[in-house]
Amino acid sequence: MDKVKGKWVYLNGRLVPEQEAMVSVYDRGFLYGDGVFETLRAYQGKIFKAREHVLRLFQSANAISLTIPYAPDEIMKMLSATLEANRLKEARLRITLSRGSNEMGLESRHSSPPTVVVMAKAFSGNAESLYQKGVKIAIVKTRKVPVAALDPRVKSLNYLNSILAKLEAQACGVFEGILLNQDGYLCEGTVSNLFLVRQGELLTPSTSCGILEGMTRQTVIELAYNAGIPVKEDKYSPDEILKAEEAFLTSTLMELMPAIRIRGLGTQQGGHSIGKGKVGPLTRRLLEAYRKTVTT
Repeated sequence: MDKVKGKWVYLNGRLVPEQEAMVSVYDRGFLYGDGVFETLRAYQGKIFKAREHVLRLFQSANAISLTIPYAPDEIMKMLSATLEANRLKEARLRITLSRGSNEMGLESRHSSPPTVVVMAKAFSGNAESLYQKGVKIAIVKTRKVPVAALDPRVKSLNYLNSILAKLEAQACGVFEGILLNQDGYLCEGTVSNLFLVRQGELLTPSTSCGILEGMTRQTVIELAYNAGIPVKEDKYSPDEILKAEEAFLTSTLMELMPAIRIRGLGTQQGGHSIGKGKVGPLTRRLLEAYRKTVTT
């Protein structure tokens, strides 16, 4: 079959037409969210930090005692093959790994081999106007699941915590919701990490707050250090956002998304401006540096 004419998915070790890519109704990923995943992005046909994402997938799988039936290099080849089969240069990719299928119930000793799916879709980024004008965010009531209940370093298929927070954000009419942890400190967005800028310094919640250490977050920290910009990872109360001169969100698909207004925190219905209520110079500078990094 001519791969140019259809969309293709890598399912359990082979490329199959998208419409034929099927997973059992007894798959534990479907029934219980029992699995892990990674989201990646390709620029000009090259997957940014592919190996780092794949290694984190293995770390997540190991944390939930799930054995991946392939080596990291094999997963890397699946990613490249899926991108190539779909003739994509600018794309978003996702690796999904579940514990496989068995009879209903939490017992997993008799599960089938893990299900491994790689998908790729055309994606050239968010509307550029969002980066020029900035977005609104809100502190949501949903709290981050405690670290003692679920290790935040595990990118689990069970995303209900973030989904509930996202529903709140949508109801508020904002781009992203910011979750606090159980102690009331800033944690992260539903699908993003949070950065604040104050007096030329970058502030971001530390791993002790229960965040996922995002790949984009780490890249931004490295870019800041290389540019001589101080970075402070610590615990921050929500009102630190009101004291910030700039704020932005980071994720694989967002890159660096400027945030210019915050709702919640007892602010008036329309929210409160962050800094001057417009995209700040340090945010622009780091976004430019990030985009150069991902395309070189």
